[in-house]
Amino acid sequence: MTGTIKVGVLPWGQRTEWTPLHEVGRRADELGYDSLWTWDHLYPIQGDWRGPIFEGYLTLTGWACVTSRVTLGLMVGANTFRNPALTAKMVTTLDHISNGRAVLGIGGAWFEREHEAYGIDFGSGFGERLDRLDEAVRLMHGMLRGEEPTAAGPAYHAKSVRNDPPPIQEHLPILIGGNGEQKTLATVAR
Repeated sequence: MTGTIKVGVLPWGQRTEWTPLHEVGRRADELGYDSLWTWDHLYPIQGDWRGPIFEGYLTLTGWACVTSRVTLGLMVGANTFRNPALTAKMVTTLDHISNGRAVLGIGGAWFEREHEAYGIDFGSGFGERLDRLDEAVRLMHGMLRGEEPTAAGPAYHAKSVRNDPPPIQEHLPILIGGNGEQKTLATVAR
């Protein structure tokens, strides 16, 4: 056998209560899935948008406390929701809570309605959001690799920002979600 197939699960996290969602995470770990994911949305993305959905990073934290082997991540995080330095700190904390099982999933974001409702800047268009994503990934990558990066771009500012303690994983994975051959693939390549 030359390769290994890994199988993950992304439970339906909208229009549910915490107890069954919590149990699905525990059960996915028990059944031997390799990874466990949730969305990073503030409103449901399927069907009527006026329904319950849990915040992504706190869902992952809850799952980290009842699992022991699955990798945990957002499929994918909305870069627009959080300052990238804070995102790097949050995923590092998740890495510690999960004993080295976190993945930083990040994308440009697309659901304008939740941005408007929560007062989050959506930007002027997809191109601008992808430019912000590229800027954010550079900052987060440096922080996750033990550097003290400075960012003075048009969207984000940081000055010799430290990420202490560092992640448990020597190279905490960054998963970049999106499509597009020019901007998204260039961000992945960097």
